[in-house]
Amino acid sequence: MKEYKVQRLAFSELNEGARERAISSCQDRLHEYLDEREISDYLRGQIEGALGGHPDDDIEIAYSLSYCQGDGVAIYGMIRRADAPDLTWPEGAAYVTMTRNSYGHHYSHYNSFSVDVCDEEGEILDQDTDTGYGADGTRILETQLRDLCRELERAGYKYIEGMTSREAAIEYLENEEGEIDPLFLENGDRDYPRGAVEEVNV
Repeated sequence: MKEYKVQRLAFSELNEGARERAISSCQDRLHEYLDEREISDYLRGQIEGALGGHPDDDIEIAYSLSYCQGDGVAIYGMIRRADAPDLTWPEGAAYVTMTRNSYGHHYSHYNSFSVDVCDEEGEILDQDTDTGYGADGTRILETQLRDLCRELERAGYKYIEGMTSREAAIEYLENEEGEIDPLFLENGDRDYPRGAVEEVNV
């Protein structure tokens, strides 16, 4: 039996090629660590900032942010006028509802929901039964909600890119150095101590 010593290096000790390999691998791991709840919480904070209030927690945020056709962010549920003072509300409106439409069964984006603006009694305001569009006031509110979803899409992509960027990976790897033993082989692959390595004759 022979024993071999395995050299493990700190991130700062790797050569340029190995560093690039370690950074790329770390970016992949950061993508895996970024869970849906974290992204949803971030988007919810963006919604509150845009509305100027705190809508109910039961508002559903649906998103797909993988740079594919049909990707985007959609919001479903009800927003009360009192919880969204920064929106432009038509006279008599008490709340607005966003419900999943036919697009919403396959996609999540600014056009995958229908909008109804209602008064205190739950009656839909100024609904034109021929065209499906409301009067100017309700159209303005609807446009604001769809524009909000476009902004959420941009913000979501920016957040994901920031959390998984090259810079974020380097910062993660450099901070990690002070907490644990060196964990890289010379080629930049991550490696954890496993004890002695044995040569096996076959």
